Amino acid sequence: MKQITAPNEKVIAFIKTNSPETEGLRPALWAVPYSRDGVNLMKNTFSGEIVQLSDEELAAPERVEELVKRRFVVPADYDEAEKYLETVKLIRLMQPEKPGLRTYTILPTTACNARCTYCYEEGYRVSTMTQETAERLVDFICETRCDDKITLAWFGGEPTVCAKTISFICRELEKRGVPFRSRMITNASLITRELAHEIKEVWRLKKVQVSLDGDRRDYTQRKRYIDPVRHNYDTVMRAVHYLADEDIRVNLRVNFDRDSIGRLRLFLDEMENEFGENKNVTLYLAALYQEKPKPYFIELERQMHELKRYIDELGINSIERENLGTSLRLNSCMADSLDKSIVIQPDGSFFDCEHLPAGHSWGNIFDGVTDQELFDRLSAPAEPDAKCRVCPFLPMCTPFYKHGCPGWFESCREFQHLSTEYQLDKLARKLSAGQEASHD
Repeated sequence: MKQITAPNEKVIAFIKTNSPETEGLRPALWAVPYSRDGVNLMKNTFSGEIVQLSDEELAAPERVEELVKRRFVVPADYDEAEKYLETVKLIRLMQPEKPGLRTYTILPTTACNARCTYCYEEGYRVSTMTQETAERLVDFICETRCDDKITLAWFGGEPTVCAKTISFICRELEKRGVPFRSRMITNASLITRELAHEIKEVWRLKKVQVSLDGDRRDYTQRKRYIDPVRHNYDTVMRAVHYLADEDIRVNLRVNFDRDSIGRLRLFLDEMENEFGENKNVTLYLAALYQEKPKPYFIELERQMHELKRYIDELGINSIERENLGTSLRLNSCMADSLDKSIVIQPDGSFFDCEHLPAGHSWGNIFDGVTDQELFDRLSAPAEPDAKCRVCPFLPMCTPFYKHGCPGWFESCREFQHLSTEYQLDKLARKLSAGQEASHD
């Protein structure tokens, strides 16, 4: 057995055994094997550890003492889900965090200068933050923040529609000595060279996600800007350069669906020509939310992984969405982190998720918590669903399955399996190439 990726030390401290049993053993639920070109890998989805095995070890893992010690192999009656929940609870207790909010996801407006065909906010009431609300928001942040540096996540609508409001909030926080940094999701169509500089200096923006929709034709058809003469594909490409010139990390989220995925290779060629040498620009591929419930979604994801291999061939800076590291998700998302994170709408109302429509608010910046029952229900960790308890990807997906999550979809297990297989395949290719090089 050869260790390829080290485990999360906190996890391994709780699950490792120094005197492993020798009988009645089976592969752990969270032990995921993968073989390619003579390279045998196994990933522990809980600890994050990845090991390389010989053919003999893969055939009889229960005979490998280290695999038993490190819980790739477990006793027949071992309850992985229960051990996982117990470990998460203990780690949380052992590392209590300072009180106060760390991340404020702020929507200064739900207005937008585009009418994207896939926008999940279609039908939302358009509202924009008033000066009174912005002033109260500054007070609210000062009253509720933790002692460390906080993060302001600007969202919308299109947040740069209210660039002046964002600048006001940031300048007021700076006057009060609040340490903060910003990040933003934007279509970038309103960003000029001057605004890019203000975003860097005043907003203290470190990274930004820019939403793209493929090549010029797909982009134009899907974005449907209100003023396409002023705001268009070329405007956005220039804006990305403006942001990168300010040393801001720009991550291009390339949205696709079954109709457009076949045209992405040519688009990726364009991106390599446009940004291939720019270290501040990265990209990743993402299927539209509307595709997830479709019966062809998993096949669509397979096509995406093939495109990711093409991205590697081109040498484009890309962000891997698969979890190759050993971090443990103690919280699934902002909705499972109400003691650390909050979403604030233009009118100052609170939400636990930026994707939830009206009707899920439990308070506001003026009155605080107004629906204690809803807040308590959202804050309380939920028990995993029965099918999640027997899923090998529970530690990589979400600690606590929550019904009603807008990001959940029926094929989540197949999706996680495909992502893990892609990750291990990429690693196996590298190891196989290294073995071949050593024999030359």
